[in-house]
Parts: sequence; C-alpha cells; structure tokens
Amino acid sequence: MPDNSRERFPESIGLGGRKRETARQEFSVRKKILDLLREKGPLTVPKVAAALAIPSPDAQWWLMGFLRYNKIKASEKADDDGYYTYSLVEEK
Repeated sequence: MPDNSRERFPESIGLGGRKRETARQEFSVRKKILDLLREKGPLTVPKVAAALAIPSPDAQWWLMGFLRYNKIKASEKADDDGYYTYSLVEEK
C-alpha cells in the first residue's frame, strides 16, 4: 500500500518521529479506546494499554485528551494501586 499520509494528514507534515506516528494513529486509536470503554466499562490506564497493546504513556496521553474534551470522566478516588478509572461520559 502506498504511503499517502502527506495527502491524508497535511497537518502532520511538519511533525517528525514519534509525534508524527501518534498523529497518524489518531483516528484508529480514538475509536479503539472509546469502543473499549463502551464494551468493558471503567478501566485504568494500564488496563487500557494492555487491552490495546500500546505503551502506558500513550494510553495516558489519549485518555487525558478525552478527559480534556469531556468525552470521559475519572473516578473520584484512585484504586489501591494509585490508578484512577476512566469511563465514558453519558451523552445527552
């Protein structure tokens, strides 16, 4: 398959390395995380990372983006390991 990322993601042309790869994965990872939370319910960062086979820092980055834009919410208290659980915000 030809690499048509320059046409599909013109905003990513100036990015390099890891940032560029993250930008290219945005739509597929976004859907996978939201589907996972819809299917399994509240999850911690390590559980999301393990379920999607992505590094924990990447899972954290995606979840914080969803939190910022009010797509998910964090639990009020952390679990025994110090992790908050994240769940979908109910849409009205």
